[in-house]
Amino acid sequence: MTKPPLISVVSASWNQGSFLEECIQSVSADQLDGVEHVIVDNCSDDSTPEVLVRYPHVKTLIEPDKGQSDAFNKGVKMARGEWVLWLNVDDYLLPGILEFLISFLKKNTNQDMLYGHTVFVNSTSEKIRTLYQPQWFYWMTAIGNYAAPSTGSVYRRQVLLDDPLDTDYHMVMDSEWMLRAGRRLKVKRLNLEVVAFRISDDNKTAIHITTGQLTPRHRHERLKLAERYPYYSHRGETERGRAFYWLMALVRRCVRSWILIDKGCSRLKAGRRSLS
Repeated sequence: MTKPPLISVVSASWNQGSFLEECIQSVSADQLDGVEHVIVDNCSDDSTPEVLVRYPHVKTLIEPDKGQSDAFNKGVKMARGEWVLWLNVDDYLLPGILEFLISFLKKNTNQDMLYGHTVFVNSTSEKIRTLYQPQWFYWMTAIGNYAAPSTGSVYRRQVLLDDPLDTDYHMVMDSEWMLRAGRRLKVKRLNLEVVAFRISDDNKTAIHITTGQLTPRHRHERLKLAERYPYYSHRGETERGRAFYWLMALVRRCVRSWILIDKGCSRLKAGRRSLS
């Protein structure tokens, strides 16, 4: 019987064939023992099938799904590793990061989730800038300030089995998951660049990150979260008093200032350790 991998990289795929090969190569380039790549594809009708056939070592499932959350949950169930690395198929891991994670996880076993900094790249993989991630605490997500990144993050597989993604969410499923499961998590930020996040015209999440604009679907899902988690809501999302929104706006402004300071410190320290 073969030894199970330590890390299972799980990618939900649908019509991103133009970026898929770079994603796969970022996982398999170093041919490391202890890593597997699981791709769950929603019957893509672009170049995805041609790319997948060139990489027979990738564990694939091709069948209809109900969206990215459903596909990711299927991938987690297929995974054999103790840890799951969430990787969008239009993103890719930075060189050396898997080797680092394997070494780190063998020595550090008391976390439930690890994440690092994000490098924004354009459609041709040219670096735009680095998004330095602050240290995450549950209350930061609870008040709608900050949720730790999903793509490029590593989760203990069991926590994703115990609390799978909610398949009703397609845009803020990571925030919904952090709100629901985050209280019980031991989360560690790695102060180094981990993943390249693709900023492209057809990436609705990327558009929101760069412009702050919300799609109708994005707004609908935020409203659902605001109804369930009262401190997450912003003005106009729920029927709360003016004093409540004024106080929350003040709290969020203070937290944003703290986040900016934390990011600045991280940038100074990470400059000497960047893997990109």
